[in-house]
Parts: sequence; structure tokens; C-alpha cells
Amino acid sequence: MKRITLLIMSLCLTRLGIAQEEIAIEQTINHPIGYLEIGAGWDVRLMNRNTDSYRLAVVVPERFAGIANETRVCNFTGDTLTILENTILPKGTVVELEGRLGFRKINAFDKSTAMAEQIDIPENAEPVYIELGEKADLSIKKLVCQGDPHFEMGERSRLNIDTICGSGDIHIARHNAEFQYGTCLKEGKIHIDIYERPSWYYVKENPIIITTKLEDGQPVTTERNRIWGNTLGIGLGVGYRNGLNPVNRNSPYTSSGGLDVPFGLLTSFVFTPHLSLSTGLQVNLNQRWMDYPVKIGENGLEIIENPEMTQHDKLVSTYLCIPAELYYYFDKKKSFGLSMDIKFGYLVDAQLITRFPSIGNQGSIGENARSLFNPWKLEAGISIITNVLGIIHGVRVYTNLLPEYNKAVTTEKFRSIGFEIKF
Repeated sequence: MKRITLLIMSLCLTRLGIAQEEIAIEQTINHPIGYLEIGAGWDVRLMNRNTDSYRLAVVVPERFAGIANETRVCNFTGDTLTILENTILPKGTVVELEGRLGFRKINAFDKSTAMAEQIDIPENAEPVYIELGEKADLSIKKLVCQGDPHFEMGERSRLNIDTICGSGDIHIARHNAEFQYGTCLKEGKIHIDIYERPSWYYVKENPIIITTKLEDGQPVTTERNRIWGNTLGIGLGVGYRNGLNPVNRNSPYTSSGGLDVPFGLLTSFVFTPHLSLSTGLQVNLNQRWMDYPVKIGENGLEIIENPEMTQHDKLVSTYLCIPAELYYYFDKKKSFGLSMDIKFGYLVDAQLITRFPSIGNQGSIGENARSLFNPWKLEAGISIITNVLGIIHGVRVYTNLLPEYNKAVTTEKFRSIGFEIKF
């Protein structure tokens, strides 16, 4: 039940230069709160008190008392208290929530503002999650962590903690957001995963680990960047290669170019904000469109002089590769940069695919062609890298360092230059 309590406060209004009386419209909540949701438009003050009940109050100038008394401030369902978005009273109206601030989860919605005197994270098996929406602002004067809280910070949100203490570890995922702290007295670590947004998607930066040790009775806090991000990403590219033809244009290996599609799982090691190394496991699909109708003979490819029907042939090979790519970015946001890479691979499959257009799709056949190819691949490339072109990650120029085909079938080295779009 709501009651009106008259609080006489001396407010020095900078524009009016007069004192005003403020009204606190209060209600008592006698149920435990496990999940707190904070809507936008308020200045929410969280006050930690060792009580079994909660006091919720809206503090307004006396002239807004009538409106505030009719305004629905919160909604309570189960153990979830939702402070509803303020759309009626002046923006920044103070809402006070006083009681035991040991919530299981706090969700500060987009553009919300809140300040907590002290938040206690108990030591238990259930983690505590605190989420900040886009442009949300949360200030905590004292955070006592015996457990391991998880902070999820949305786009352009702000988290400021004056004092951190306790033995638990803090995990923070910062999405193009701002985190600041004053004094760190805790025995555990602060793990910060940083996600920047140079384009429409997020790019994970090198994580930061903050630790504090006592030296001569004084806390000394250190920050270091973790080299390995402990994450996997998907790499994809589409490239076209030219220069696959032998000197003898009548050779059965003459082709009209080749298409390369590399894809795989990659991880990165970040040494500095500008320098990093990427590696992983990659599958390279390669195909070449042959100029002549061919077949596989005892000595390799042979040209079919007078085929019974029109046929189109292509060689398709699949390599399992381990790439290593060294990146250098010109700015910390990784907008533009250069990279050099080398790729080592082993042949896992090769087929000569023959298609007969006169009888449609049913006229396609495949023949094992592994004997034609060099089982090893060694490739080198240089890339221009960018994160401002949407899904396009960069442009790569590359060449092969080993012969394409088995020396037993041809001694031509088939040097080629390729151009690849990286995603």
C-alpha cells in the first residue's frame, strides 16, 4: 500500500535560486527479490540494508506529488521486480530501492541509470549475472565479491565501480562499452573480454586480466593482456587463380583458370593492439576448368581426340590445410591493416568431373584423380585487411610455392597468381 511521506529537503535550484519541498511516495515490498529489472527514464538509487523487506520510493518535487501518486512505478511477478520505464514524470526522477541487495540477476535496460551503494555477491554455486543494455549507466560504490559475478555490457554502456573487494573472480564482456574502477582490493581476478564494433558486427580484442597483490601492506594492481583469446572463429574466402597453363598450349593440363574456396576454424594470438597471429584448420576446395576434353590414362591426363559427344571437364581437389597469418593493423580499432600468410596443406581428395550437356545433369561422372596432383600444398599470400566493409574482411593476393601436379605426370611447375576476397 502506498503512503505519502513529506520530506523537507533544502534544494538549491541553480536556476530558480529557491528551496523546494520534495515528496517521497513509498511502498513496502515484503517478498524476496531474486531478479531486478530497471527501466529507463529514472535515476535509480539502490541502498543496501540488512532487512527482510524492501522500501521503494519515488522522490519528486511537491508539485508532482499528485501525478507520482497515480503513476505505476513497478511490477512484481514471482521473485522478479521490474521498475517500469518512466514516460510520465520528468526524466531522471529519483527512485530509491532500499533493502538487501543480494540479487541473483540485475538487468539494466537500454538507457537506464542506476547507482548502488554496495552490492554483495555471496559465495555459492549459482553465478550472479548483471546485464547492461545499450547506453545503460551503472555506478557501484562498493562491490563485495565472494562469488563470481558476470557482467554483460551492451553497446555504449558504462560501468563504474569505486571499490572492489572479495576473493571471487569477476567476468566482464564489454561490447564497445566503458568500464572504470577506482580501488581494487580483491584477491581474485577481473577477466575482461573486449568486443569492438568497427562495422555492423563485433570483433573480439585481446582479453585483459586485472590482478591485485599486497606489497609492503599496500595493494598493487596490474593489468595484462592475454595473448590467446581462447575463441574460435569461422574463416571463409573465394578466390580466382590464373596462370595455371603449361608452356605447351596443346597440353591436356591447359585450363581456363581456377576457383578456390577456403573455409575453416581459426583462432588468434594477440601480441599488441596492432599485431596478431591467426592459425587453425582449414579446408581448401579447388577446381580448374579444362580447355580440352580429357581422360585419365596410364601417364596422367590425355586429350580425347574425337569424343563421341560434347563434354566439359574440370579437376576438383580438396586439401586439408594449416594456415598461419600475421596481421598488422594501423589503428587500435583494426579498421585497416596488412597481413602476410603461409599455408601448408595435404591432399585428401581429387576428382576429374566430366559433364555431358546433351544429356543434362544425369550425364555427370567423377573419376579419382589423386594420382595427378602433388599431395602437398605450400601457398603464400599478402592481404589488405579492413573491418569497415561489412562482411568483406579483406583482399588477398597469393601464389603456390610447390608444383600443382605430381612430377610423375608432368614436370611443369604451373606457377599461378590468385586473387581472393576474404569474409
